[in-house]
Amino acid sequence: MIRMKSVQFTLLIALLMLISACAAPATPGDAAESGQTASTESGEKVLRIAYGAEIDTLNALTSQNLTDIEILMVEGLIMSNDQNTYIPILAKEIPTLENGGVVMNDDGSVTMTWNLHEGVKWHDGEEFTSEDVCFTWDFIVSEAGSAVYNQTEYLNIESCEAPDPYTVVFTWKAPYAPYASLFDTILPKHVLEGQDVLTYDAYNRSPLGTGPFKFVEWKTGEYVQVEKNEDYWRGDPYPNIDGIIVQFIPDPNTRVNALKAGEYDFGQILPNQVKEVEDLAGYKVELVNTNAWVHFDLNIASERGAMLFSDQAVRQALFHAIDREAIARDLMEGTVEVADTGITPNSPYHNSDVMKYDFNPEMARQMLEEAGWTDSDGDGILDKDGESFSFTIINRNSRPERVAIAQVIQANLKDIGVEVTFENLENASWIEKWLSKDWEAVVSGWIIPADPSLTSLYACDASNNFTGFCSDELDAAMEASDMVLEFSDRKPLVDEVQAILAEEAWSLPLHYLVNPFVLREDFQNFKGSGTNLGSYWNSYEWDFGQ
Repeated sequence: MIRMKSVQFTLLIALLMLISACAAPATPGDAAESGQTASTESGEKVLRIAYGAEIDTLNALTSQNLTDIEILMVEGLIMSNDQNTYIPILAKEIPTLENGGVVMNDDGSVTMTWNLHEGVKWHDGEEFTSEDVCFTWDFIVSEAGSAVYNQTEYLNIESCEAPDPYTVVFTWKAPYAPYASLFDTILPKHVLEGQDVLTYDAYNRSPLGTGPFKFVEWKTGEYVQVEKNEDYWRGDPYPNIDGIIVQFIPDPNTRVNALKAGEYDFGQILPNQVKEVEDLAGYKVELVNTNAWVHFDLNIASERGAMLFSDQAVRQALFHAIDREAIARDLMEGTVEVADTGITPNSPYHNSDVMKYDFNPEMARQMLEEAGWTDSDGDGILDKDGESFSFTIINRNSRPERVAIAQVIQANLKDIGVEVTFENLENASWIEKWLSKDWEAVVSGWIIPADPSLTSLYACDASNNFTGFCSDELDAAMEASDMVLEFSDRKPLVDEVQAILAEEAWSLPLHYLVNPFVLREDFQNFKGSGTNLGSYWNSYEWDFGQ
């Protein structure tokens, strides 16, 4: 296998090591000054979490970040667990064909009945009922609900009825295979009815939920604090701990140094930081396999992106020029696996027989030349019709490991005559830019549900498709795969979706993601989940100090 120039790559690794070594460690006083204490004089157990970048909102439905902080406080009908399956939360069970909760109607529609737990209280003491579920659905499918990250997955529900306080009946236009992945968050009708949910900060910055912890404070730029819900519906002894303080530490090196200094009880680090902490006294490390993958996306929604990337052969050529093995082996220190499709190998829906983009710069150069891209003026950059092959990757400063990947891509593409520049942005600015579709390329990541569907990411009108790419063939394949409930019938259809995606070369999967967590040695009942709902799903069971 031909690899990128060894000098370039060695310099890049050395630079990353230097950055890590020079990052200023957090001082022991920092945590205490922000209200971080392991316990109070009264003996309360307060968990200190070293978190990443600050979140955008505490509304779990409209956030563009992972919603693990929100699910400390809010709950839904379902949740995904550490076994990559869905379990009922506010619902007594997940409806199925077998238990009679799902009924296929003669006209092709589906009636689905959810039975809810009785006696569940919102944090203000109001009762949780079926009216809250229907209110949540009404918001999601409304015009304002376009801000919901997976709105398109709810649009086939025709109606929501609440025949009594503890029964919800949905009517679907047609079967939808991943239905059990929906309604992971329920909104309080009595708080939000008549409000603009998107701008109502009385909820978005201080959510009211039914979960094990109640909101206390969001100190901008510093932390979110929650306390034990004494009236939690699961009853004593849950939750086991008295409170949690989630400290925002965007820089991964500062975060790992704070953990090494013993200032926090729990925190997530990067795969290439595991060796730093695997022998840390008083702590343990857990590697959680995820349903996530890091990918390199090209965008034709922008004018320049459309000019450069509309040709499928050009996209495929660029993908052959990127050394994904080096990224996984060297940057990620061998902790991750190269990805060829967005559905991970731990899923029964994974298709290993898709088009693969082996590192082959010579092939890439030839393909680009055949597409009309040559270095006609001898400046080292390919050109066509007076345009240089030059584009910009937008980088998120809070994700230095992805910036490092972008640097590898930059070096790889330079070797074949393609110029890559960077626009480095803080977290909020990066999200705003990404959502605007006014960009050319990005290194990013997706996390998908335990029951995989790629429709909300790649369909022409998908709520998460910000690239401008659209394929009628792919849309038809995804729609078909979403309408089949039986695994044996659905598997070939999901395989076809993955095959089309790989060949179209809209998005290059780079590697599957492993989430390393550092926990104090006596931390109990942490059950890391690799799903899109995060690893805080069972926080009511967490405990330490015994």
